[in-house]
Amino acid sequence: MITAAATLNVLPRRILFACVWTLSVVATAGAEEGWIADNNGCKIANPSPRPKESVTWDGACVDGFADGSGVMQWYVDAAPGPRYEGSVRGGVISGRGKLTLPDGTSYDGEWVNGKQQGNGTLSASDGSTYRGEWKDGEPDGRGTMRSASGEIVRGNWKQGSYLGPGDDDAGKQR
Repeated sequence: MITAAATLNVLPRRILFACVWTLSVVATAGAEEGWIADNNGCKIANPSPRPKESVTWDGACVDGFADGSGVMQWYVDAAPGPRYEGSVRGGVISGRGKLTLPDGTSYDGEWVNGKQQGNGTLSASDGSTYRGEWKDGEPDGRGTMRSASGEIVRGNWKQGSYLGPGDDDAGKQR
């Protein structure tokens, strides 16, 4: 049986890591604060610029900002980094999309203003997953966490923390 404490030790670190990568998009020298531009000058939100990082965008550029469906690929010292495939609005990840990190960790689901929001699935490189509701980049609402060893915890989450099973789960952890 997996305990609530175990869920706090495994999953939230992975979620935090995914969120940090999502919001730590890279900057090139001379980019406007908070934005990075691809080689075509199309801007993408970049709240945490880092040296020697760049980004490509293959979707539309509307009024100088990435917009619509496309693929964003980040690079660190020319090596591929995180990759996002999905919707972007005004240069910010919003709508449906999938973010995949170099280690294979991914989030596939809904986004609002660069954060996981709505329904989605986080799949960690070790095989653990969280599938359920998200708010402001963290599990929040009903969800199911499966550890890498196959243990499952279903229930309610708030701000990334497991609160306990829901009424329909009758306290069972499977």
